[in-house]
Amino acid sequence: MAAYDLSELYTKYEGFYFPIARVYIGDKDPEADKKINLRVTDFNVEITSEFKAGIASFSIKGGFSEGAGSYDMDKLKKYAMLGQSVRIYMGHASSMTEVFRGYVAMVNFQYLPDTDIDTSAFIRITAMDVKGIMMANNSSKRLKANYYSDAVKEILEQKPYQDLQNREIITDLAISDTPDKPGGDGPAGAIPGGGLPGGGLSGGAGGEGPDNRIEMVAESDYEFVVKVAKKFNFEFFTIGGNVAFRPAKSNTQELIEIIPSIVIKSFDVGYDITGVVGQVKVRSIDIGKGNKVEVTQKNNATFSLGNKAKPLISNQAYVYTDSSVESQDDATRRASYIMEDMSYRFGTINMTLSGMPELVPGRFIKLKDFGSGISNKFYLTDVIHEYNELTGYTTTIIGRAATLEDSNGLL
Repeated sequence: MAAYDLSELYTKYEGFYFPIARVYIGDKDPEADKKINLRVTDFNVEITSEFKAGIASFSIKGGFSEGAGSYDMDKLKKYAMLGQSVRIYMGHASSMTEVFRGYVAMVNFQYLPDTDIDTSAFIRITAMDVKGIMMANNSSKRLKANYYSDAVKEILEQKPYQDLQNREIITDLAISDTPDKPGGDGPAGAIPGGGLPGGGLSGGAGGEGPDNRIEMVAESDYEFVVKVAKKFNFEFFTIGGNVAFRPAKSNTQELIEIIPSIVIKSFDVGYDITGVVGQVKVRSIDIGKGNKVEVTQKNNATFSLGNKAKPLISNQAYVYTDSSVESQDDATRRASYIMEDMSYRFGTINMTLSGMPELVPGRFIKLKDFGSGISNKFYLTDVIHEYNELTGYTTTIIGRAATLEDSNGLL
């Protein structure tokens, strides 16, 4: 059963009429400021489960004197301060839900004299989620952690991110254990600290035992966490103030089931077998044992309503050779990651609907009653919420599928 029911959302938002959007900058609502008349519009919020930062932008209109040609910065500066916290809510009628939480990363003062006097000058605010800060913090150092998930926790407990937690830009850290840690998510047995540049075993000083601590080598916090995520087939993304580092596609419950209805503005569902292979082979050498390491992962997905596509794909192989793969378990994880990444290039969806703040990336959705092939399960990678005074509030979902399904399961 899906987490949300389309008909219940239709009722909650009163038929998706009367769209609304609100932003709080440093916990202050610009439109509620009694000292200056401001309007906030032209919202664009992009949240993603991919390896890129979530971003939001909006315009603050008002506070500009056409006669003097200047902004009233004494009253505007609290809304245009870099680093200020940002929370954005969207919805319909009297119901709103948070769709973004981050900080002001960029401010642009724009003047367009050829437009209406009401909109000739405005401030364009661009906000980013925690990944934006992580991209700037670059270092080479040895961490205290012996396991990669502990290393991710250690990084996110550093002072810059503690400050984000204190300001409630980060509200929760959900860090799953990586497979190299005993009891972690996935096959165990990997060498602690092994498999990434700068990681692995190194001799201790003065004949002491090996130092298993993990190292960062000339890389940003973001680059390190993404590298770990790719190594273990994990996801790293934020929803609101919640930061997730977890096995990829681990939340299998469907977020929502979508059927043909008036809430759909447009859609593009497509399938492409270019680049899809029948099997992935990962090869390396187990240096400790001197043995060859090889793992083969087969693609058992359904690619067509007929029988023409499967023979074309099954004979295609992708061979990956990497000396950083140090064990059979490591090779199995790498093969799984590569196969999953390539398989999910097969099906794509780009659908725009009436605005629904409940739609988030990192979840599966189901299309039903659209016809064979179109009706399928997709994994959402990107969600775009847009609001302005002319077109109202819409949500665009972008996702992928690795196989074809019908109402009775695999074809």
